[in-house]
Amino acid sequence: MSSSVNGASVEEEHAAAKYSAYINLNNMMTGGMFDRAIESYTDEFGMSEEIYIREDFDSFTSVPGLDGLVKTVNTAVDRAAGEPSYGAADEALIQLGPAMLDLLDTMEEISNYYRDQSYIEDQFHRGRELHSQFIAQYYTYEPLADQFYNDFDEIAAQQKLKDLETLKEQDFLIRYYALSVVMRAQDIEKAFFEAEIYDENILDYNVEEYRVLFDRLVDDANQFMDYAEDPKRRKQESWTTLPEMDGALQEVIGASTDILTILETRDTSINIDNNMMSSYFSQVSRLIDAYNYNIRVDRVK
Repeated sequence: MSSSVNGASVEEEHAAAKYSAYINLNNMMTGGMFDRAIESYTDEFGMSEEIYIREDFDSFTSVPGLDGLVKTVNTAVDRAAGEPSYGAADEALIQLGPAMLDLLDTMEEISNYYRDQSYIEDQFHRGRELHSQFIAQYYTYEPLADQFYNDFDEIAAQQKLKDLETLKEQDFLIRYYALSVVMRAQDIEKAFFEAEIYDENILDYNVEEYRVLFDRLVDDANQFMDYAEDPKRRKQESWTTLPEMDGALQEVIGASTDILTILETRDTSINIDNNMMSSYFSQVSRLIDAYNYNIRVDRVK
């Protein structure tokens, strides 16, 4: 195999780039900016075919950075035909990509429409058309997204277990627990997602089941921090925990602790903005981004 500048083979770099592109897309759809853009719109105008308009409506601001989301989708789609093959996940992404781009085009038009206050001039005429278009596109997107989640989840789980095994064999325990912490955080995310638990029904989740997931996360986070403080290990593993990862990990631990408090006390008053779950999903996404950035950095204090 041909070798690149940093010592990895070109094939290994292509594999890493494809996996990263798929992970970025997956994160964008599960608690990330794409998910939040959809949630922001439907919270304001509803999910019915007919638009809901509040009597006191005076503005709507979409999630910023839609161009960046388009780039993320295109990057993943461009990698779908490349090696290594992800089988059904590749096929699912090829079907999903155009549906996401259609939604993003509509979101951009919606954003411009309300930013320019065109709804005042046409009495929401175009707003109603855009809403119908958005809802139809969303219901095309939703099953394709579910298919991609299911197919890629198997690939991601296999890859992470393989990575963990390799790290442990190499006695790279900082990196081992860094990855394990990310996986533990995602285990909580996945458990809520599969149980269809959101802010409005958070008390339906079994506190004992959650405590098991929470304890695993905290235990691995403590192990990670203990090993990361060892200067010999940092040198051995060429590791420096960057502020981005420290901050993201503390946010995830804090949010997961708040969720445990809510489940134990049955008191949801600390969930002031009723966005505890969406906030946790976003924080897990930031932890993944921070982890991915951290492992690309090869320097030691």
